[in-house]
Amino acid sequence: MTLIENIIGTKNAPTVLLFGGNPVRRLQVLKLVSTLGDVSILGALSEEEGIALLKETCKINLVLIGGAYTREQRKRIKNFLQDHDNTIRVTEPGFEYQYSNENIKNDIAKKLGLTKMITEQI
Repeated sequence: MTLIENIIGTKNAPTVLLFGGNPVRRLQVLKLVSTLGDVSILGALSEEEGIALLKETCKINLVLIGGAYTREQRKRIKNFLQDHDNTIRVTEPGFEYQYSNENIKNDIAKKLGLTKMITEQI
């Protein structure tokens, strides 16, 4: 079985970069975020892979830093963002808000301006 690493939306879809550490959980989060509609999601399994994706991908709108990342890793990722593109938003489940699928989905929708879609689904 091959696990999905990325979900690509249309040309104008906002792009989320997921810094995760577990391939199974990465797949779960990719599928969760994909329920928001036309969104591209790139999944990295390490800090190094995520930074490389940030360097080579033209348009990242939001970075999700997974629960397995240490405070030091979070700081390095956020410092990289500040130095290279301070317009990219960050969401940190388990640090910024209580860790749950619903909270992750809602925070991403809010930060990407997709809250109308969430309220329409309720």
